[in-house]
Amino acid sequence: MTDAGSTQNAALATVERLLSLLATLLLIAGTVALVLMATHVVSDVVGRLFFNHPVYGTTEIVSFYYMVGAVCLPLAYMELRDEHITVDVFYQKMPLMMRRVVFVFSILTTALFFGLFAYQSWFDSLRAMSSREIVMGASLIEIWPSRFFMPISFGLLVLACLLRAAKVILTPYAAETHVRAEGK
Repeated sequence: MTDAGSTQNAALATVERLLSLLATLLLIAGTVALVLMATHVVSDVVGRLFFNHPVYGTTEIVSFYYMVGAVCLPLAYMELRDEHITVDVFYQKMPLMMRRVVFVFSILTTALFFGLFAYQSWFDSLRAMSSREIVMGASLIEIWPSRFFMPISFGLLVLACLLRAAKVILTPYAAETHVRAEGK
């Protein structure tokens, strides 16, 4: 292996470690959101049934904080582990080079799609922050902080997609797992 190749591999490995660390932190945050959501909803039900006193703002907090966090924050982690749902009936029958081309095209299309989401949701988040967006339900709850979950998670997802595409392009001998599906 050449010095340029080993430098390139070292750079990819460093980027992958950094993205993996950030994605793991977002996964943990998403998991915490899921546990908090369950605890909050159970507390609301128990309070409503046994004490005739529900937890105010449960619907709003669950909808705007916990659900968005639980769904969006782990996306980059799932991408780095190649654990998103895929349908590859025809893909498996393609020659290896064609699979690589299709994979790179699909992963770059995914990066573009979520990049547009990240871009738009970033400006939506800034607008919500500047107006100190609230939701009125059983109580007034500021929801603008939760608006930043989407651009952060989508931005990291875009970086994860770009890393995976770069790995297939720059290190074809170490291609993605599903690109190597030919031997199955």
